[in-house]
Amino acid sequence: MRGLLERARMDKNVAMAIVGQAIVDEGYIGADGTIVVAYSSQENARHLWEVANAWGLVHPLRTKIYKTHTMWCVSFDAEKREEIYLEIGPLPDPEQDKMFRHVLRDANSGKTRGGRGETRIKVLELLKDKAMTVREIAYGLDLSASTVRRHLRNLEKEEKAIIIGYNKASENKNQRTAKVWSSNPKL
Repeated sequence: MRGLLERARMDKNVAMAIVGQAIVDEGYIGADGTIVVAYSSQENARHLWEVANAWGLVHPLRTKIYKTHTMWCVSFDAEKREEIYLEIGPLPDPEQDKMFRHVLRDANSGKTRGGRGETRIKVLELLKDKAMTVREIAYGLDLSASTVRRHLRNLEKEEKAIIIGYNKASENKNQRTAKVWSSNPKL
């Protein structure tokens, strides 16, 4: 492995191939824009981190400690995501590629930009047609997941939107994005 690490430090194409494969195989691309590769092996995480860090692509290596195990997490710098995608994209998994492209969008030019309350109306319109997850709404309206969650929380307080279940096929079973929302049928 050391020979490969040395080659990756000298050749950015080799480094990007390693990074791309790690994202495809073990990566999580969140609706909120995070791209993280987590390993239960500290050695594997450190190897990926050293490759990516040589080219300034990552934040410091961090750990997540659970009751029964520890995960070592390599998270990619937001300002380097486009560079990574241009080098490795499109990803072979269409859903994963869609997630990656979504985090690269221009957050200041979403389709729903407009007057006060227009985004809430568009969220409700989507939910009247079909129950959806936060991620699906974010894709449909070209919004960040945090913006969608904020609107859904407010709509829930007003009893205009409700949680009707969880998407069991949700990426990494992330409970915040796995909730399935619908407009309140009582309205």
